[in-house]
Amino acid sequence: MNQMKKIVFLCLVALFMLAGCASNDLAGQREKSAGKGSDILIGVPVPLEFAKENTNFLKGLELAQEDINAEGINGKKIKLQIADDGGNFKTAVDIAQEFSENTRMMAVIGHWFSDICLPVSTIYEEAGMLTVVPTVSNPELTENGYKYIFQNISSDKMIARTMCAYAKSKGYKNIVICYEESSYGENLANAIEQEAQAKGLKIVDRCSGLVTEEQFKKSHDKWSALEFDAVLLALVMPEGANFISELRNMNQEAGIISADGLDVDNFIEVLGPKAEGVVLTTTYSPYNKSPQLKQFIKKYQDKYNQQPDVWAIQGYESLQLLEHAIRETDSCSPKVLANYLHKMKPFNTLSGDITFNQYGEIEGRNIYTKVVENGQFRYVD
Repeated sequence: MNQMKKIVFLCLVALFMLAGCASNDLAGQREKSAGKGSDILIGVPVPLEFAKENTNFLKGLELAQEDINAEGINGKKIKLQIADDGGNFKTAVDIAQEFSENTRMMAVIGHWFSDICLPVSTIYEEAGMLTVVPTVSNPELTENGYKYIFQNISSDKMIARTMCAYAKSKGYKNIVICYEESSYGENLANAIEQEAQAKGLKIVDRCSGLVTEEQFKKSHDKWSALEFDAVLLALVMPEGANFISELRNMNQEAGIISADGLDVDNFIEVLGPKAEGVVLTTTYSPYNKSPQLKQFIKKYQDKYNQQPDVWAIQGYESLQLLEHAIRETDSCSPKVLANYLHKMKPFNTLSGDITFNQYGEIEGRNIYTKVVENGQFRYVD
């Protein structure tokens, strides 16, 4: 994130914080109002079109809501208020302000993109809103001493470690790091660079913003002169697919290893034959023997007639986590729930046992590696 963008973020957030402080003690009101009535209100801010086209996140969330409401929680039902932020910062701030001022809303699951989530989380923190972040792996999210913000996805450091370990295992020596121009891309690139150096991998180039064919060719010529073996990616769709497509037009042999930003349901469909050989990191493996995961997959297949992706699991587990905290504390107080989550004993989710450290960073998640072979993913041991 460049310096000007940081300044804009901070100024906008400061304005909303000041407005909130001047009008109401939102955190105090939320402690009294959250969970009152017949339902427990949870906000879900998402880039709706992106989420539906590239992931099954909302389906996983819907299935979790159905499972929870079949029994209810102390006579109450979960009610989700889904809001489309369009991946737009101004829209996301408006939604965050609206959600924070609704003191009946106990929690939020979101936002999706790092450049939005990091500054907007300040609004939720000041409003005493319990926030579960299912898609942002940026370590900056848990470095601010927040009490109410929980990162329900493995951090960039863990992803980078897995990517570089795989590169090392394949005998790659000279690597290129390519990333998107966002806080997600930049922070993940930093993590990859640090881990690569620790593992003795030589970084021959680090770049972003490749768009035109001419730019790709110029960069590829440079990498070839430096005898590169592989490219490590910190990109999301659709830019990531475009990058891989252009690279494969010029080079069929180079290794391509991507972070989980490209781990989307339609990855192989979008790239077709150019997906062959691409390696992705992921937090989901179909070979996980968890009985809970098997039951979830069967329910999901019966309802949607398709296999769940990692983001369906993220949606399900995010709501499941909130349900667990409410049941264990017998409370809808965001303060009580946040305190519980920080000290929570290992909780058995679909993906395994998890806890959160004092900073709200998840611990216990496994990272897997998969490669596209013959039009399908093969999971690497």
